[in-house]
Formats: sequence, structure tokens, C-alpha cells
Amino acid sequence: MLKIAVFGFYSPDQSRPAATDGSPYLSPITTEEFMRTVWALEPEERRVGGAPDAPCFVKLTTLTTQPVYVQRLSDEMAHGAGLLAYDGYIAIIDAVKILAPRAIRNALRRLRAQHSAAHLIIAAGRQHEPDAFSSDEIRQMLGLSASLPIMPYVPGEPKTVHRLVRRLVRYIDNPDRLPPPIFAGEPAFVPPALAPDDDATLAPQVTPSPAPRVERLDHVAIAVSDLERALAFYQESLGFRLLGQIDLPGDDPPRTVAHLDTGRGMLALVSGADDRAEAGGDTRPGPLYVALRVTGLEAIVARLAQAGVAVRSAPVSTNYGVRMAVVADPDGTPIRLVEGDFVYSRR
Repeated sequence: MLKIAVFGFYSPDQSRPAATDGSPYLSPITTEEFMRTVWALEPEERRVGGAPDAPCFVKLTTLTTQPVYVQRLSDEMAHGAGLLAYDGYIAIIDAVKILAPRAIRNALRRLRAQHSAAHLIIAAGRQHEPDAFSSDEIRQMLGLSASLPIMPYVPGEPKTVHRLVRRLVRYIDNPDRLPPPIFAGEPAFVPPALAPDDDATLAPQVTPSPAPRVERLDHVAIAVSDLERALAFYQESLGFRLLGQIDLPGDDPPRTVAHLDTGRGMLALVSGADDRAEAGGDTRPGPLYVALRVTGLEAIVARLAQAGVAVRSAPVSTNYGVRMAVVADPDGTPIRLVEGDFVYSRR
């Protein structure tokens, strides 16, 4: 039996005026709607538990060989998040209105302290909307680890709930996958060591690293001939938000990389392109590379090299926060593998 808890944060840290429409929450995201969709995952004749519009559990029998119980906790700052032991947790936040950052951090700290072996996924409600915070912005705001999964949750789109529940079940049901740290700089979870024999020599404890994996598309980079003109177009005409800029004075010529939030990922605008560039000379305007977010950079590069993939740049540390390597696809398109969090020169 696998147990999953769903809880959320929809009220502010401190008292604020009521919503203008008279609703009890200042956010339209609730665990109630989420649980209605979970309820519909199971055929009606096999549903167990109360109605989905009340604190309840739902028994799912079609996801794995063992039953999965999904329990709804509170919408009110998730006070009970750390009181009961679960195998996994889904913490729903409103990516448009993150009203309780302090309460979220406190609840997640309590959760990790009491149930360090449990898996956690952050469900970012309404992340598809133009004004929503990106996953990287949410991580920065809450101080979360780059390895902690943040997935979109769109009310009214059952497939986003299905993905969240199925992903968490897959994590829990995999004995080889260790839960990643919740907060940036936090050590990885270390499973309790088995008691050694009395005459056994105690081996030094080694903190295991999260399993190497490609997590998601991080950004697409485009070379531009005029950075300010390009920023004006992408911000004003397309509505993308500037996350920050990285200055690279050591490049020849010196360059600046501006990161923009597109709503579902990042776009990187790289200055210094020249319309007159010849092959082998300065960078022409246009697409430069695709960047993928990874965990376990060295192991992934070693695995790709062993498989015959062209490695153009071995893993290196940058002065803007991330570690990076470059490989190429069969047509020679550069693919950057990025691990860690970007540190911007300015915002």
C-alpha cells in the first residue's frame, strides 16, 4: 500500500482584506478540485472513501500492483502536513499568487524533519497563465533545491493531475530512487544503515547522490545583434518577463545573456551577434543551442560518451552558478547540459 497526501497554501501569511467576490480564499486554487479529479481516476464501482469535496481519501487500484491511497489534508496553510506519515506528498501552490511563502517554507521544513524519506512534488497551480511565476522563480522565492520536482497543475485539465499523481507513484514505487533535497544546499537523504554484525568493521558513511537524469528543457538560446532591441520585442510585444542578465566580460567579444520567462521555460538572448559574420567568425543572429536541466552531470556525460555521443565540452564550473557540459545531436546541434542554479549579474 502506498500513501500520498495532498495539501495546499492559498491564504496569506497575515490577515488581508477579503477577496472582492466574497470568496473565502484569495486564490481560486483548492485541494477540493484537485481531489475531484483524483476521485475520477478510479472506476466508480471501485471507489473507496468519502466524497471528494470533503477531507477524504481515495483508493486507486490501476496505477501499480499495490493500492494507492490519496488523502486530502488542509487548505489552511497545511498545518497537518507533518502530523501523519505518508510515502509521498503533493504540495499545491498558486503560481500566480504565492501568498504564503513563509508558511510554505515552515511546513516543508517540518515535513522534511519528520518524514525525510518521503517524496515531494510541488504542484504549481495556474502556471500556464502569463503572469505566473516560472519554476525557477518559485525555487528562488522559496529557497528550493534545483532537484525538487515542480510540475504544472491546471484546474479543469485532468491530465495535469494524472501526471502529478502518476509521477509521484512512480517515484515512490522505485526503491532505487532517493528523495531529492527540498531546500537548496540541503544534503541528500541518507537511508538508515542496516545494523552491522558485532564483529563487522564499520564502513564510512557515504551520502548518496540523486540518480543521474535529464529533468527537463531548461532554455533555448538565440544570438541577437542588438540586445536592447531584442529585449523590447520579447518583453513588450510577446509579454515575456526578464528574469535577469549574466555578464560575460571574459568572452571575445564580451557578451551578455538575458534570461526571459516564457511561461513554460526560459529563452536566453545572447548579445554580440553580427549580421556580417562569416563561417568561423562572429556569431550570426539566430538559434545557438538547446539547454537541458540535469541531475548528475558527470555521470550523464560519461554515459553519453560511452554510447558514442559527441562530447564537445567536458563538465566545467562557471562563474555564474551552474556546472555545464556540451554534447551534440546526430546533426551536430549543440546541446548544453546544465546543473545548478543561475546566479545573475543584474536583474
